[in-house]
Amino acid sequence: MLALLFNLATAFSIALTGDRGIIAGNMAAHFWQILFNWKFILAMVLAVASRLLFMLINNQLLKIPSLAQNSTTITVFLTASSYIFIVLVNFLILNEHLTLQQIIGSVVVIAGIFIIMI
Repeated sequence: MLALLFNLATAFSIALTGDRGIIAGNMAAHFWQILFNWKFILAMVLAVASRLLFMLINNQLLKIPSLAQNSTTITVFLTASSYIFIVLVNFLILNEHLTLQQIIGSVVVIAGIFIIMI
């Protein structure tokens, strides 16, 4: 459940900061406008939430004796599935198109996570 929340927080944070209205044009000239944009603020809140969720996942793994030695590495592998969520959210929110290469890459990531976790 924590990994799912991490994935969603990360994906929506990235999608919000990928909004073309925020990143188009001269970002340096519009620094203050961007800094106080509601999408940017929400994205930063979600980014902090994803870091906290990463720590919570790591903490839970640390409590399992057989995983404690490598809890941070395992947490990284568990949260790597966020790449798939990012691609899907960018498709849904930013109307970015999925290529065959992205679809295959997502399948490879899922397979890799599965192999590592068994």
